[in-house]
Amino acid sequence: MDEKEYLQTLGEQIVNPHARASVLAEIQDHIEEQAQDYRASGMSEAVAMQEAVRQMGDPVSTGEALNQVHRPKFPIALFGLAVVLTVLGIAMQYLVYTHLTPDTAILSDTYLQRTILYNAIGLGLLLLCIFGNYMYLAKGAWFFGFYGRQYTLCYYLALVYPLVYALLLYRLRDKGAKAIWFLHGLTLLFLVRMLFGTIITWSTVLAAGCLTLLLLCLAIHRGILTGSSKRTLWLLTVLPYVAAAACFVILFFQNSYMRDRLTEFLKGSGYVQQMLALEQQQMLAFGGGTISSYVDTESLASTYVLHSIFLWFGIVSGILVIVALAVLVLRSLHYALHQSNRLALLAGTAASGILLFELLHFVLTNLGCSPVYTASVPFLSYGFANSVFNSLLVGITLGVIRNQNVLSETTASLRGLRA
Repeated sequence: MDEKEYLQTLGEQIVNPHARASVLAEIQDHIEEQAQDYRASGMSEAVAMQEAVRQMGDPVSTGEALNQVHRPKFPIALFGLAVVLTVLGIAMQYLVYTHLTPDTAILSDTYLQRTILYNAIGLGLLLLCIFGNYMYLAKGAWFFGFYGRQYTLCYYLALVYPLVYALLLYRLRDKGAKAIWFLHGLTLLFLVRMLFGTIITWSTVLAAGCLTLLLLCLAIHRGILTGSSKRTLWLLTVLPYVAAAACFVILFFQNSYMRDRLTEFLKGSGYVQQMLALEQQQMLAFGGGTISSYVDTESLASTYVLHSIFLWFGIVSGILVIVALAVLVLRSLHYALHQSNRLALLAGTAASGILLFELLHFVLTNLGCSPVYTASVPFLSYGFANSVFNSLLVGITLGVIRNQNVLSETTASLRGLRA
């Protein structure tokens, strides 16, 4: 059996096309390396190749064994949790909205229709990411615009920036110090746009800075970023972030609005903070059927939807929702950090890291423990932008989990990636 016939027979046993491409490329490399060793020992070209193929074993049994290892493993538990949270989010938002005052912006039935539509779009995007090939994300890493004029757009673009950073870091992984300088420059432009564009992105910008630093450190520690000595890479990474942190503090305290808000928060004299504390005293273990009378209507179903859940459905329900989101995010982060595929490691860590930040900020905001009043989480917060951006992040994390033994950096889909 020659090499071509062997590879064809072995490939027929592997169901997933992405896995098949990467496995065949790897097996072919093994055969050719072994054949080269045989030729070096004195064998002829034909005999060396024939012996190398024979040493690989029976193609059918080998292919079946590889198929068991290299096949998608759908994250049933985490996806099921995402679906449950989606349904609960729709139901909880609708029940809260129907009990608001009559001067709401839209009718309750219209609100329900929009909520279902937005979540359906989000769920569809999530499935597309799960069943898609996340390796293609690296090709589109250069296309990123962060000059949105609306504050909501700025907020979500600030959230997704670490993911784009991770993709660019992967594309530039062999550029060493040049990659770091480029990424530092890009981050500087991003920070300038975000900080001077709107006041509500301060905490999000801080989280983006922390996540990009984590990604860069992870890339150096795991040997993903090469091209310069590790000592040089560490110095170029840490020192600019120290300077950036100092600038961030200076700019923050020069912003009178944020300075006054932080002062009020530390004193416990902020209006929203006081109102949330008052309503927290009314919360019962299994719900009291009350609706906030202090928070504005739009925020009750978006930023403060968790506060509404605690008031209407009870403390137990609110805690269960937090636990469910925490399980989803932390398990995704755990899987991401254990990926052998370098792009999966970086992109999965970035996406799950953003979600973890969102969750922490969302909980703190709803408990009145944050001086910044803009927060969202997947499945619960109302809005089209929320559904799209958060579903994209969740979909990437679940796609990484599903394809952890399938997609390889040697896959045929990566040909021309560096072109």
